Amino acid sequence: MIPSNLCDLVTFVPNKQEPVHNWLYYKEGYAKGLVEWAVKEFGLQEPVCDPFCGVGTTLLACKQMGLQSTGFDVSPLAVLASEAKTRNYDLGAIEKTLAEFGAMHPRPIGKFPNPKIRRLFREQQMDDIYFYYKKILEITDPKVRNLFLLALVDTTGRVANVVKIGGSLRRQKKPPLPVKKLFLGKVKKMLLDLRHAKMPAVEPAIFTADARITNLQENSVGSVITSPPYLNKIEYTKVYKLELGLFFNSQETRLRAYIADEAAVPDSAGAENGGGMRAHIADGATGRDSETRMPLIAKAYFDDMRKALRNMLHYLRPGGKAVIVAGGGCFPYETVESDDILIKIAEEEGFRCAQKIVARCIQCMRNRTIKVGTVRESVIVLEKPAQ
Repeated sequence: MIPSNLCDLVTFVPNKQEPVHNWLYYKEGYAKGLVEWAVKEFGLQEPVCDPFCGVGTTLLACKQMGLQSTGFDVSPLAVLASEAKTRNYDLGAIEKTLAEFGAMHPRPIGKFPNPKIRRLFREQQMDDIYFYYKKILEITDPKVRNLFLLALVDTTGRVANVVKIGGSLRRQKKPPLPVKKLFLGKVKKMLLDLRHAKMPAVEPAIFTADARITNLQENSVGSVITSPPYLNKIEYTKVYKLELGLFFNSQETRLRAYIADEAAVPDSAGAENGGGMRAHIADGATGRDSETRMPLIAKAYFDDMRKALRNMLHYLRPGGKAVIVAGGGCFPYETVESDDILIKIAEEEGFRCAQKIVARCIQCMRNRTIKVGTVRESVIVLEKPAQ
């Protein structure tokens, strides 16, 4: 049965009210309820794999249901959030570390190396963030260290003089919010969530990897629940550059919206380079693939998705299902319906399409005022044929 609120479940919004799931807001994610529905509706078997795990919604939802899972992502921020949300903690160790941090008095001990990002903060805030960052790195328990680091990442986004709007950061002056109060308050809230969670002890396996080239053991996965980066969406590349630049030494912003190898799209098409990991195409791009007649970046995107789907087919067990949330591409003068193209590619690789469920339709606008068309956001259910 299709839930009446499926249009909401394909978004992260419901997670804002879910303890632990809401530790880090992630616009590009989907809701815990989507995972719960998919497991029940399609009879999904463990271990569940999410090759684009984001901030761990699939992995945490599976943990809460007592299911084994594994996940990976190219973004170190995503992997940090996924790990912090899904570990089994010694709450006493968190309490002890929290008390130690509460007794600290932040003082200038150095600066983050990126001057452009430093300018987005008041000097006192930047000094406090760097102080706590260096102290967090001294925590010996890796689970506790990751939890505190995620709390600081969240705090940093709240005090910075920027806001996330659409797919970019926009400068916005904020009042001088106190870093120490917000940071310690975030940790206390996380600790409270853990005290009331009472989750099963199962821990997912999580690592940093690229879904196009990562080969898990053949027939080792019972099912897949995932949502690849959407075609031509720039949120993945720009909206987290603050966090990536400060805490992960990332000078480039390509990590999450990997899609398209360098060779697939010429620089003249207007795409952003990134060491084999390509992001969005500029609005002015007009290059087209001679065979498919689709924008070059779309052709490259689907070439990459073919690699990811081929890997899924490899590690899924015979009879296993892949539930994929996919969104269409919005270009200045046309739309590209990704769901049907992904289904065609999956069937060419050996999958059988069991179902396509349209969750919602979204208007595609040019210059925020001119309607180009609509694109679908769909749930695709693929099945690996039984041998």
